[in-house]
Amino acid sequence: MIQIDRTLHRGDILIAHRRLDGTVDQYLVRNAFTDGGLGYLAARAAGEAGDVISHMALGEGDTPEDGTSTTLEAEIAGSRVAVSITGTGPSRIYTAVFGETVGNGAITEAGLFNAATGGLLTNRAVFGVKTKVPGEIMTFVWTLSQQRA
Repeated sequence: MIQIDRTLHRGDILIAHRRLDGTVDQYLVRNAFTDGGLGYLAARAAGEAGDVISHMALGEGDTPEDGTSTTLEAEIAGSRVAVSITGTGPSRIYTAVFGETVGNGAITEAGLFNAATGGLLTNRAVFGVKTKVPGEIMTFVWTLSQQRA
C-alpha cells in the first residue's frame, strides 16, 4: 500500500489600514498560490536557483484568482514595495508597508513577487474594495504556510 503525504499550501493576509482620523481598520484575507508559485516552491525544494520572494504590489483588478495568473490584473503604478521577511519552520511572514503616497486607489488585489519589476507572481489575493487615499498607511502582513492537510 502506498501512503500519500498530503500537504496544504496556505496564505493569509492581515491588512491594517490606518485612516486619516487615526483609526485602524483590520481585515483578514485568504490568498491563492499561483501555478507559478507552486512551481517556485518545488524548484526551491529541489535546490534550484531562484530569486526569493522580495516584493508586494497592490492592484485594482477583480477577476477571481484561479491559479493561472502571472501578473496582477491592474497593478497600481508605483505600488510595488520591498517586503521584510520573518519566520522559521513551515511558515514565512512577508510584511509590506504602503506609505502615505504609495498604492493609493480602490485596492482589490495584492500579489507577492520575486523581483522589484516583472518577476514571478507567486501568490495573489482578490478581495472587496479597500479605498486608500493620500495620507493613509496600509500594512500587509502576508503569512505563507505549509502544513499537512
